[in-house]
Amino acid sequence: MFAICQFFKRRAIRQYIKTLSPALLTSYGPRETYTDGQINAVLNASGLSLRYAQYAHALFGNQHPTLHKELANGLFEGNTFNALDIVAIAKPSGWKGGANTDNLSNHYGQNSRY
Repeated sequence: MFAICQFFKRRAIRQYIKTLSPALLTSYGPRETYTDGQINAVLNASGLSLRYAQYAHALFGNQHPTLHKELANGLFEGNTFNALDIVAIAKPSGWKGGANTDNLSNHYGQNSRY
């Protein structure tokens, strides 16, 4: 039973990072912490589950210090973090441009190496 709860919690945290980071960034700009109202507004507009909303507040705000510490241990190996660090995690890491010198990579796609 504990493993199932952990699975759903981790999945919710991943979705919060993936969905709320760009929404908060476009709505309110880059900040080290966001307020409860800002997080709630974006969370309600996103349509994500509110079951683990306290983790969203711990990720992007300065509320829930025990959950913030738990997330710091899991995501940043115990180091402190702020909302800008979470936004940096959510940025896609794909092909950044530049010329491919390999003809087959161009043929099979920019990220491909055969």
